[in-house]
Amino acid sequence: MAEMQKLQGLDIGYHKAWRAIQCASALIRGTPEENYELLSSYLYMMRSKNPGTYTNIKIDYNNRFFYMFYTYGSSLSGWNHCRPVIVVDATFLKSKFHGVLMISVSKDANNQIFPLAFGIAESENNNSYEWYFSELRNAIGSRENLISLSDRHQAIAYAIAKVYPESHHGICIYHLEQNLKRRKVKSEVIKLFQTDARVYRRKEFDLYMSDIAKVDKKTYDYLMEEPPEMWACSCSPR
Repeated sequence: MAEMQKLQGLDIGYHKAWRAIQCASALIRGTPEENYELLSSYLYMMRSKNPGTYTNIKIDYNNRFFYMFYTYGSSLSGWNHCRPVIVVDATFLKSKFHGVLMISVSKDANNQIFPLAFGIAESENNNSYEWYFSELRNAIGSRENLISLSDRHQAIAYAIAKVYPESHHGICIYHLEQNLKRRKVKSEVIKLFQTDARVYRRKEFDLYMSDIAKVDKKTYDYLMEEPPEMWACSCSPR
């Protein structure tokens, strides 16, 4: 709107400006429908130009896009030199058809985030995550002492238990901390949790949990909804 006023001296409404932007974007990038039609070709070129790359698309009964998964060949070869840790999360897609982008990463020997795999699904649910983890296992296999980390999403826990039963599933303490902040937990209690999650002796863990219970019993109960083995270093089996 400001550009049209500045360059052309015209006043246009918000909706007209929005429609103009959509038209310009379609001219440059194509429409979402056109791009989904090109997805198979794009993945074919990805495999051609990146040896070892693994991709898959699942379609529904009406021959329409349902799920997508891919991991680069360089990620597959590099995974063997990373820590046996897979961190999984998803974020919302804001295009016309919405959906979620699923992401798996690890950490390399230089302590840097190492991308493993990506997927697209209609939402975070049991079926979509089970398919995603099945494709992940087909692509990267498993490792001894494998650990999977995520937030508290129940669909992720379900899929890990079904596809990677040998893996230890842990909960990311950053996500737990953000949940506490959204619940308006006192900063004093959050600091206790931060220390509690990172200590290595069970005796210290019990002491800090006791302090949390004294200050905020509701937060104590919330934290104990998930077994401490899933988020506390002192309780972890590995």
